[in-house]
Formats: sequence, C-alpha cells, structure tokens
Amino acid sequence: MAIFKKISLCLLVPLIWTLAAGETPIRQCATSSYPLPLMVQIDECDSSPCDLWKGTDARIDIQFVATRNTMKKLSAEVHLTSLGVTIPYDLEASRGNVCTNLLHGAYCPLDAGEDVTYELLLPVGTSQPEVPTRLEVRLLDSEQENEVVACFLADTRVKKPTTS
Repeated sequence: MAIFKKISLCLLVPLIWTLAAGETPIRQCATSSYPLPLMVQIDECDSSPCDLWKGTDARIDIQFVATRNTMKKLSAEVHLTSLGVTIPYDLEASRGNVCTNLLHGAYCPLDAGEDVTYELLLPVGTSQPEVPTRLEVRLLDSEQENEVVACFLADTRVKKPTTS
C-alpha cells in the first residue's frame, strides 16, 4: 500500500503544480497555419491583459515542440502593436537565441517531437507608452528559411511600477 501512496503522490504533485501555476491566455497568430506553443507563461499572468512593467524584463516562458530532427539554430522574433501600429521589437542576439535560453537542462540540437521550454526575457523600456499592447512572438527555424516553429499573440498593457 505504501508504494501505491508514493506513486499517487508522484502523479498528483505535477498536476497540482500545473493547476496552481496557471497559463497565460494566448491566441493564434494571424497566419493560422503557424503552430501554437503548448503553453505560455508571461511573468505570473493568468488572465488578459498581462501587465508589463516599465524598466523591467518581462519573463516569458514558451513551451513548444520541435518540428524536425537536428534543429540547432532557432531564434525569436517579437512584434508589438499599440494604437494600430505594429513595430518589430529588436531583441539582443543573446536573448533572441532560443537554443541558449532553453530551460530544464534542454539543449540543441532538438529532435522532432521534443517538448522544450524557452525563456525569453523581454526588456520593457521606460519610454514605452502606457497603452494596451498586443504582443506577437514567433520562434523561427533559422536553418529552414525562418520557418515558424511556434507563434502566439497575447494581450498586454505597459504600466509604470508603483513606488512605495
């Protein structure tokens, strides 16, 4: 009976963690043929819009599935849309390199079907306007003519941190 309790506990703990952590609500990109990630977590946001705080790095964890074998060069592309204007967000090469920012001991090359999580630290500038902003993130296979591996949209709003 003790073995049954241990097995039950091992199965129950990850389930509780998943339910407690919550996921950030995301939508399909305009080109609906792009695969959605398995899960996205923006900071600790579990309802829209997610707050992005000026002068900080927003942490965005993106869990996705590799689409082919020996994927070894993946990059992130970010676009922000505010007040009807879409602009590309230039990421530093170190932040936009998916392979060097994989979590949980994962590393490239990835194989088809492999489930991994990329941590994107997105700098939120102090000069960004405090307006609702649509965030679009694409993960691209740089060796396959920037084929989209995963893409999502999330509703956010830029806010100034409150001072104590």
